[in-house]
Amino acid sequence: MGTGLAVGGGRIAPAAAAGLTLAAALAAWAGLRWTVAFEALVLDREAVLSGQVWRLWSGHLLHLDARHALVNLGALAILLPLAARMRALGPLLWTSPLLMPAIALGTLAASPGLQWYAGLSGLLHGWVAWLLVRRGGALAAACMTLLGVKLAWEAMAPGMVAGLPVATSAHQVGVLAGASWALASRMARGGTRPANTSGGDDRGGSAA
Repeated sequence: MGTGLAVGGGRIAPAAAAGLTLAAALAAWAGLRWTVAFEALVLDREAVLSGQVWRLWSGHLLHLDARHALVNLGALAILLPLAARMRALGPLLWTSPLLMPAIALGTLAASPGLQWYAGLSGLLHGWVAWLLVRRGGALAAACMTLLGVKLAWEAMAPGMVAGLPVATSAHQVGVLAGASWALASRMARGGTRPANTSGGDDRGGSAA
């Protein structure tokens, strides 16, 4: 009897997904509960430039209020089982530690006036784009088109979170990073689908 731990649907990926969900929930709670935790973990431009590179990861896990956290954690709870159903959970999770700093740096580069940032939705947008491009096909293309329409609408009429503007640039960068990574992976496989895939305030802050 085999005991292999398949990353796509065995034991490792679900455990990693549960760990990520728990980490995101705990970080969100700690950031809301203790100001010192928020300040130590938020994606802060000057802090990153001074060498505090962990913020490129931790900033995604913080939120500005309970509603902000619940919306993003709810989306997380939807996307992880969806990725598992597509047999892409393992690859998605292993890609995430690379997507997180890419999205963080891209967001800061795309918004020079943004001094700090907190929120998971930039990464979540990256996940959606990654899953769609990885899957391919007409339905995925249609969903990517709808995602583009959403980004265009947000750019014209950005929302607010806890009195701060939503960092729409994080959503845009997330989609670009996720789609680019998935496309590069498909090209490395010769353009084929993966196997086993089923059908700011005065400080310039913002949230996603």
